[in-house]
Amino acid sequence: MSSPRQEEILDRTLELVRESGLAGLTIRRIAQRVGFTEAAVYRHFPSKKALLAALVERLHGMLLDPIRALAADRSRPARERLADALAHHQRVILETDSLPILLLAEVVATRDEELVGAMRSLLKDYLGVLEGLAREAGGGRVEATGELPAEALVLLLLGLPAALAIRHRLFPGQDPPAPVLAALTRRAIAAAIGGEGKETRR
Repeated sequence: MSSPRQEEILDRTLELVRESGLAGLTIRRIAQRVGFTEAAVYRHFPSKKALLAALVERLHGMLLDPIRALAADRSRPARERLADALAHHQRVILETDSLPILLLAEVVATRDEELVGAMRSLLKDYLGVLEGLAREAGGGRVEATGELPAEALVLLLLGLPAALAIRHRLFPGQDPPAPVLAALTRRAIAAAIGGEGKETRR
């Protein structure tokens, strides 16, 4: 569990990432933003790798934990939960200025197996939640033709937030309005799992 000081450093680090991305992120800039010496920052995060690992963990809590909670609420239709999961992903992207895709690019560039493994695990778990909701919402139609497995179909769903993240960074201030994003989400779900149909129940 992170200490209050570590959380403060991560908060200020996220501010810097939102402002200028991860490429120019240095311990010196973080120390200046927090008001610490560089040595003090290194006492909490002994390397940039440790800082990136903490950011991946923070992203896990911001992105995956709420989506798991949404998926587990079986009092609501699966299609509705699936739409809400994608909407949450979109909110994280907009509120953090595309942190998920920026962090993914930075981690992959390090070629550090531990960091890449942590990001791979996060993405695998996230896609697994989407696959489960897609199967439930599809009412047996997902994979029924044998043409595409559910794990391939949910890439259509992942494509929407990924495209939003890219557009958000390249065209600041030009994000689609919420109703448009909601309509795009419904379209993506229909493309992945078909029409409304009957859901499976337990």
